[in-house]
Amino acid sequence: MNNSFELLDRKKDRFLLVLVILVFSIFFINVFKPWNIGRWYSDSSIIQFFRLSSYGIISSLVLLFTQFPLRKLLRKSTFSLKSYLLWLLLEVILISLVYIFLYGNPVGNFVNDFLFSLKYTVLGIFIPYSFALLLIYYKKHSEEIRQLKNKLATPDENRLLSFMDEKGNMKFSVLHKDLLYIESTDNYVAVHFLLDKKKQRHLLRNTMKNVEQELKSNTILRCHRSFIVNTQNVEFLKKNNKKLSLQLRATDKTIPVSEKYSSLLLKVLS
Repeated sequence: MNNSFELLDRKKDRFLLVLVILVFSIFFINVFKPWNIGRWYSDSSIIQFFRLSSYGIISSLVLLFTQFPLRKLLRKSTFSLKSYLLWLLLEVILISLVYIFLYGNPVGNFVNDFLFSLKYTVLGIFIPYSFALLLIYYKKHSEEIRQLKNKLATPDENRLLSFMDEKGNMKFSVLHKDLLYIESTDNYVAVHFLLDKKKQRHLLRNTMKNVEQELKSNTILRCHRSFIVNTQNVEFLKKNNKKLSLQLRATDKTIPVSEKYSSLLLKVLS
């Protein structure tokens, strides 16, 4: 990965994270009883099972809260790698605090209890959390490989391009040959396309970065911070000194080309 962290952008992947940690933690802690955790309290086998299982349940409930209500409240639909690591630290601290208030003595010896809880929270969550991320990574790339195979089997012009919102829900589809350009507008992107030879425009709540990654085509390229174009529909290319601009069929709008993207665009259009 570069500077972005995309494994937990989709709701279904976050649900999978919580489920894997719940199941893995309950199984692991009851079967292997790490750190002599079974001897921390003098309890019977059935009570001990519920007590040990509660550690995994509590971790999963905290993650359920941080990955859904809290992310929605703080509007964290996506993460950079740095912000994700800070978020993970927040999750570990919250889990540790919940353990203290349920099993420790937050009034009498808070610092020692917190350090003790933090240590075993990190040790306990590392394996299931890592396993969940690996599973999500494998699942995500398997989907991408399957989609790529489908794309290769279908000629570009006859292929449907599906547009998803920021939550990963499919909103509409457009034939590849009919897509003109995509424009950034505040928290939305505007998709411009042809329908029955008439220009149409649909707004989609998503980011240009997400849309660019989802389309992944050799002919649909980013040409500017605010524009993605279908190079198959470029009719006119104008160069004024170092500045490039494009004219697409069925539209009078002039699309600017940033210097950052000009080399690749010229290569594709040549």
